Amino acid sequence: MNKKLLIIIAAVVLVLVIGGGIVVFLLTREPKEEPIVYFEYTFAEEYSNLADQDSKKIVKYQVTIEYTNEEMLATLDANKTKIRNNVDEIMRATLSEDIEKTNGKQRLRDRILQMVIEVLESDEETITNIYLQPFVIQG
Repeated sequence: MNKKLLIIIAAVVLVLVIGGGIVVFLLTREPKEEPIVYFEYTFAEEYSNLADQDSKKIVKYQVTIEYTNEEMLATLDANKTKIRNNVDEIMRATLSEDIEKTNGKQRLRDRILQMVIEVLESDEETITNIYLQPFVIQG
């Protein structure tokens, strides 16, 4: 009888230790993060005047919007004219010397990013970046 009781107690302890180990493993394990998938929406190449006094300076650029929600494509298509117009207005209000300053192009990209987020009523997790390639100032 004592031998059977000892075997039963040992089996129960073994099950509890193994079960506890499994529970601890499952609770402390890092959940796998799904990789973020980025999509790009590229506009046609554009030309715009800059706000310089001599008004002879123009900029050649192409805007690409990076986003993470595939469903945003329809919203981008529906708002592409407004976005293109607003980018042109931003360019016309920008001085070439402001772009040439340290981080000037990055500040321009940030202004465009904020405008796109406002137009699309989105956020920085969905609209993640703006690229300007090519970007050439002439004149």
